[in-house]
Amino acid sequence: MAATVKGQERAAVLEECKHSKENSAARTPEMNGSEAVVMHLAVPRRGHVLSTVVETYGRPIREAVAILSGSFLRKQCAEVRAALLSPRTERPEPEFARSDEEMAAWSVVSMWVAGVAVKSLATSGSLSEAERWFSGAEGLTALLSGDARKRAEAVLRAQADAQAYLQLLPYVLDPHGPGSRLSVRRDPETHAARSRKRAQGVFYTPADVAEYMASACLSEVRGATLPRVFDPACGTGVFLRAALQEIRRRDSATDAFTLAAECLFGADIDPWPLDATAFVLLADSWADLRGQGRTPAEAWRRLRTNLACVDTLRIDPAGSSVQEDLPREGRVSISWLFPAMESGPMAILGNPPYANLGPRADLGELRYVYETLAIKPQPNAEIYLPFVEQMIRLANREVCSGALVLPLSVASNMGGQFAVARELISRTRGRWRFAFFDREPHALFGEDVKTRNAIVLWSRCPSDTKPMLSTGPLRKWRGDSRAAMFKRLRFTGIDGDIRAGIPKIDGERQAAALSALSARWGRLAQVAQSIGRIDLAETADADNRTVFVGATAYNFLNVFLKPPKGVLRDVQALSEHPLHGVRCASRVDALAVFGILSSHLAYWWWYTHGDGFHVSRRFIAELPFGVADLQEQVTEALSEHGVALWTAIREKPIISLNRGRTSLAYTPNGHDDMRRKLDEILAERVALASEFVDELQQFKARTVAATLHEDVRTENEEGGYA
Repeated sequence: MAATVKGQERAAVLEECKHSKENSAARTPEMNGSEAVVMHLAVPRRGHVLSTVVETYGRPIREAVAILSGSFLRKQCAEVRAALLSPRTERPEPEFARSDEEMAAWSVVSMWVAGVAVKSLATSGSLSEAERWFSGAEGLTALLSGDARKRAEAVLRAQADAQAYLQLLPYVLDPHGPGSRLSVRRDPETHAARSRKRAQGVFYTPADVAEYMASACLSEVRGATLPRVFDPACGTGVFLRAALQEIRRRDSATDAFTLAAECLFGADIDPWPLDATAFVLLADSWADLRGQGRTPAEAWRRLRTNLACVDTLRIDPAGSSVQEDLPREGRVSISWLFPAMESGPMAILGNPPYANLGPRADLGELRYVYETLAIKPQPNAEIYLPFVEQMIRLANREVCSGALVLPLSVASNMGGQFAVARELISRTRGRWRFAFFDREPHALFGEDVKTRNAIVLWSRCPSDTKPMLSTGPLRKWRGDSRAAMFKRLRFTGIDGDIRAGIPKIDGERQAAALSALSARWGRLAQVAQSIGRIDLAETADADNRTVFVGATAYNFLNVFLKPPKGVLRDVQALSEHPLHGVRCASRVDALAVFGILSSHLAYWWWYTHGDGFHVSRRFIAELPFGVADLQEQVTEALSEHGVALWTAIREKPIISLNRGRTSLAYTPNGHDDMRRKLDEILAERVALASEFVDELQQFKARTVAATLHEDVRTENEEGGYA
């Protein structure tokens, strides 16, 4: 039965690939001259999972590599590979070192895949023909047994497709294989790959994400001739490919290979992805190389010299050190690695690993280099935060730009590392912009990698004398509107201290409300006698002065009072996830607090400051309404509307079962008139415009429906709206 299901899935993927190939071929069949391929297969959408389509074409490639790597003779393989494919002297970290046999096998297979992708080799072509196309002679393939070659060729030809290869090259050459949440559900055998990818923080970056970031980044250095672009964790070249496409669009007079060779640089701790990146860039520039008299191998070696196998955290700014060799435990300047970047890169973009730093012998040294590690010099420190520092440290001192895609925690996590990173951002001159993306109903990295993300954009020019910060909302969207979302990304200028978090707002009304509310002294903690944790089972025996708040939320904050008798009577096992219990001095105060927490304003404040999922004690305690606000008349009004809302929702409990445990929730959605009255009372206390109350209704509707904000405003130079 399992085999049948897998066969059906495979057939569905191939049909999807066929339609995608036909659609893209009808528009731009391949990268040539002035246009780049429309990478439909590399963009997630409804019903199209990136890792699934990649695995359709990537699995045969890995199988062929496994066949060939066991056939090479070690000594001869090392000698031939060194002569053909080792343009740099490098020492990979021991845990990332790969054997010459494995590297040679990947190289031979990649020659074949690249040759097929650019249509210089038929899918029926042999591995020997691929190497002759690549280098003009048989070197590595001559070391293989005839049986190994034939078996590998048979595996490769089974799913070979030039158009699919060209679109998916950065992913199908990834050595990890499938390892997503979705792949493990479909095939438990991929659990080991998923664990390895999670440990190393490896995720496929969809093509449209890389293209948006490359365009945004390079638009800030538009006046530069041949801008040097650096990816500090380049993997198999997704971002460098996007950068080449964008530079080519801006400079159609220069051939793609020259642009790649002069502009694109990368580093990675794993040696094979660097070789793969050179194959990707070779394929993307091959149309312009034809007729220039270069063999693909010569072009590949030139591209590979721009890619260094080095731990990026050991790279220092241009000119900071001069070394004749690269010691394993030493540090090196970026200008030593890449002499063309004597003043540092003008553009830095990429997707750093989402993982812990891990045990390191140089941890004591790193704490003196990176502020985000000085506060937590431990193996479980986040590794992606020093990459934010590296973007600032390594960039050209005059004109530069940067773009990193990071976990949302860069904006919302309260840990010391994150506060230090945000403080560093807030004192680094230049223009900072933050775009935030939720994980439901659709995620930025696709349905196989459910993460909440932030794209951090930074640019600096000589006239910038201070930091300028702009932000956006935590966006929800549906798969069919993904392309429109990237076109509509807008930013709103913000002021103030971001050490405690980067607010997620949209437009001047929200910015004004944020400023007014943040300036208030009153806090909800002043109204409560205590805010603690309480189990769901205890709510049945609670008094009428306690307000319960769920510890997680999505489309509404789960706020309720003592449940009616019998609601949980027949439930065998209740959720053990504790609720927040807000204990008040009186029933009237409890109703007022219930009203505040049930308002659209409280939901917006939570969405603005949180991560779109967790509801913390801190959020409740720091809601900007305190004792001074709850004067008798205001308290009575809030209580009155609180009673009305609780009466309306108390008879409609949402009882859900998850892993054998029952949870309880009450939604205020659908009672907008009642919630608006609560919003109006609170807005009046802060002197917020009535238009902001309207904005709150619209915000809630867009968020729940996961629809994009139709906005015709234009962004001004300060990052706000005109």
